[in-house]
Amino acid sequence: MITARQSAAEMAALERQLSETERYPAAHVDALRAALVHPCSRHAFSQRELWAELARALGGLGDYDGAIEAIEAGIEHGAWAQPHPRADVAEWHLLAGRHDQAEATYAMLREQSPRNVWLCNHAGLAYADVGEHATAVRWLTEGLQVALADGDPERLASQLADLRSKSMIELGADPDDELTRAAAATPKRAATHPSTSPPPAPVAPCEHCGYHPDR
Repeated sequence: MITARQSAAEMAALERQLSETERYPAAHVDALRAALVHPCSRHAFSQRELWAELARALGGLGDYDGAIEAIEAGIEHGAWAQPHPRADVAEWHLLAGRHDQAEATYAMLREQSPRNVWLCNHAGLAYADVGEHATAVRWLTEGLQVALADGDPERLASQLADLRSKSMIELGADPDDELTRAAAATPKRAATHPSTSPPPAPVAPCEHCGYHPDR
């Protein structure tokens, strides 16, 4: 057991390490893991944010299985995103060459949220990035149709149309179709990501330093 002062000093050191390694992915992974294993980090840091950041860092390094494990841990701690964090799981499966698993994960998320234009945007980008432009066009077309039918509340129609046109050009298709023209007629507005996230989970007392949330 350590004192509250020792805990504060160790947490400050971890925070500095996290900040100083942000531009160095491998070192940042080590810093995130160090923060996650320290018992006091449960009351000093947001566990869901640490896990989500670790997942992003591992994904950037090409450790897709590690990234999936990390984001699943983050989801258990309440990690939130729009679309659902498992959209990243689908993308990591895709980047790892597991196309069937990627498709199944995206399909599950679509079933859970059938009119989620952010999911369509995510899938369209992911498939385009690996050169699967026909699949990208299908997702982006679906998203654009939903966005226009719903009045484009997320302000994504222009972005979806632009991505869709790029993939259509890659396929040798003419992007100047009725759907593209309908999107062009909508006001050009920056996309707005939803800002609400679930409240943080209650923090338990810490046996390592004596911290108690009610003190």
